[in-house]
Amino acid sequence: MNCCGLRRVIRTCCYIAGLMLILGLMLLPESSLANDSVGPGFREKSVQTALVENSPAESKVNRYDLTSIIHYALKHNPNIRIAGKAIETETYGIDAAKAERMPRIDFGSGITRYRYDTPLTPVVIKPPIGPGTDFPDFDRTILDTGVSFKLPLFRGGRLYRGVNVAEIRKTIAQDNYRMSKQELVYNLSNVYYKIGQLEKLLLAHEASVKQLELHKKNVELFLKTGTVPQLDLLKTEVELSHAMENRLVMKNSLASTYELLKTLMGMDEMHTEISIDPNNTGVETRPVLEESLTRAFSQRADYKAAAKKRLISDERVKIARGRRLPDIFASAQYGGNAGHELAFKENWNAGLRLTMPILDGGLIRSEIGKERVELDKAKEEERSLKLAITREVRDA
Repeated sequence: MNCCGLRRVIRTCCYIAGLMLILGLMLLPESSLANDSVGPGFREKSVQTALVENSPAESKVNRYDLTSIIHYALKHNPNIRIAGKAIETETYGIDAAKAERMPRIDFGSGITRYRYDTPLTPVVIKPPIGPGTDFPDFDRTILDTGVSFKLPLFRGGRLYRGVNVAEIRKTIAQDNYRMSKQELVYNLSNVYYKIGQLEKLLLAHEASVKQLELHKKNVELFLKTGTVPQLDLLKTEVELSHAMENRLVMKNSLASTYELLKTLMGMDEMHTEISIDPNNTGVETRPVLEESLTRAFSQRADYKAAAKKRLISDERVKIARGRRLPDIFASAQYGGNAGHELAFKENWNAGLRLTMPILDGGLIRSEIGKERVELDKAKEEERSLKLAITREVRDA
């Protein structure tokens, strides 16, 4: 065999060896990728769970399922607490309205300086004047003290209507509290399932980055052997950079969603690390449309609050009309006056008084008109909310 034939045989053997080496390298990453791929058992674990299991500070990460998240938030969410305080406020409002119907006893005292001598008691002198006549004492500086009593008897229906308004306002606060709880539960559930979705997407991006990293290694080997052009490596690097960017965006979105969840839960220590514990929830059957609308109008807290707001406006119209009726109240007073010698002269009075507006410049008429407009607004708000609820139920 001449030298040329020997060179051909050597080149052929080298070429075959190179092909076998390339094929072996191609098969090796695929097997290792198969071993490193995301298995069924690992897919059920969230990214946060994997971090917790691999972290030495495992005890510092709190895990919550949806039930525990809702339970924690109902205790610590500030909006829920504010709604609860509103109920307490309206409870005190009922007590204040009832107190308007109760008798009132006041203690009063004062000192007055007059220019001329003033009698400490009324001047009541009946003839004939003699040794037994009681002449009042006179003094310029008079100290008065005593106790007064006042009991409202009739105020045009404003007393008991004020109590009715206060009680309705409390029920509205209770409805708002219930609605706040429902909105919180909905938002928590939405964020909870959103976190589960983002964790699954993050797993997918992690797997995509690993696959592209392995693919980049293969392309680099092919480039060294001269089987692929430089352009393929550039394309792979661009795809890998894009995948890493998507993974980073997903991590940031997941971290932001966790912060939102902690905010809804009312956590004061925002640096506390938490993770969710996915659980399977059964599918609940829903009633038909007509039944759903009926239940919505009877159970929706916002619709019930709107209806009660209309009742309050109606009561306020009647309260404004009641200002045209007379006010009747009983009053009494016991006290005494004294001069510089502090010798008090006792006196008392009791009576029944009536006041009725005759001319007020149209003030009562204006108040009635204002309350009527507020009543019309409340009716339209109730109607608007009814239409919105109908659309929401139909969409759902």
